[in-house]
Amino acid sequence: MIQYLLLVLGLVLLVKGADIMVDSAAKIARHLAVPAIIIGLTIVALGTSAPEATIGIISGLKGANQVTLGDVIGSSIINITLIIGLTAILVPLQVDPLVARREIPLSLGVQLVVTLMLLTGSVLTRSESMLLLAGMAAFAFYIGRKTHRMLEWNRPADAAEDEIFGLFRQQEALVEDSLAQDRSVAPIMVEQGIPAKLVIIFLVGLGAMLFGADLTVDASVAIAGQLGLSQEFIGLTLVAFGTSLPELVTCIVAALRKESDIAIGNVVGSNIFNILFALGLSSTLNPIYIEPHVFVDLAVMIGATILLFIPAILWKRISRLSGSILLGAYAVYLGFKIVNLG
Repeated sequence: MIQYLLLVLGLVLLVKGADIMVDSAAKIARHLAVPAIIIGLTIVALGTSAPEATIGIISGLKGANQVTLGDVIGSSIINITLIIGLTAILVPLQVDPLVARREIPLSLGVQLVVTLMLLTGSVLTRSESMLLLAGMAAFAFYIGRKTHRMLEWNRPADAAEDEIFGLFRQQEALVEDSLAQDRSVAPIMVEQGIPAKLVIIFLVGLGAMLFGADLTVDASVAIAGQLGLSQEFIGLTLVAFGTSLPELVTCIVAALRKESDIAIGNVVGSNIFNILFALGLSSTLNPIYIEPHVFVDLAVMIGATILLFIPAILWKRISRLSGSILLGAYAVYLGFKIVNLG
């Protein structure tokens, strides 16, 4: 029982620590006069993917990164089937045509590449991991070019960039609201005009996130050993659900605010980031060896992305019916994993 409590505590510290760190980082960036669009590009992306990335680093250092593999695959499945499915049932989601033609196929392509890597030897080697990190660098360069264009022209170039602009404007408004609350307290200034309180809060959030990840990995390994389950199974279920909580909250809030493109973009972008960065970094630290049953989970991940792609490309929306199908697919998958524990 103690290991389950430690797992819950670790996930709470991980997610809450990431939230605190991201919020304080956004405020620090604003104090340094960093443009709102840069804050949105870096901080928003970090906010929803930091838990998976931290799990990847800690598990890689501990040589237990089967947890990371399960977490990344499980998060991708949960993000699409559970989160998009549940969100679409609450509020049908409109999908920008460019997102359907570019970002979703890109996510599917990344998943296929990782699957092919794992098919060759049932191991994700350091050299293959370097390719994933190179892909992340290329993806970041692509986003950076888009950001430079938006900063230079102060306007989006197309509908997809308009979606990103909207997200960044919301992020700027949130940061402004937070800063407005802080202005009532005279800050203690340190070098470069950053309030010392924000630096301390940032470090506290970072510490909580790292400590939470450490607890999560240790508890996951212990639980897997006690129950005779694989580390991938714990990562696919308990850890994946816990680290997907930021995406769940973001998607539901975005949908309720009628910003459905943000919900879709958040999930698809998070899935790309998790595979290229979290999995790539973890397996660079320590190669990941897998069991044959993991290919079933990889197939489900790819199938879930296809289930998202079909209504997105054909009807440019995720209806309540499509959401129900996605949610039902997750229920079937979870039932299958429980019946075939391990």
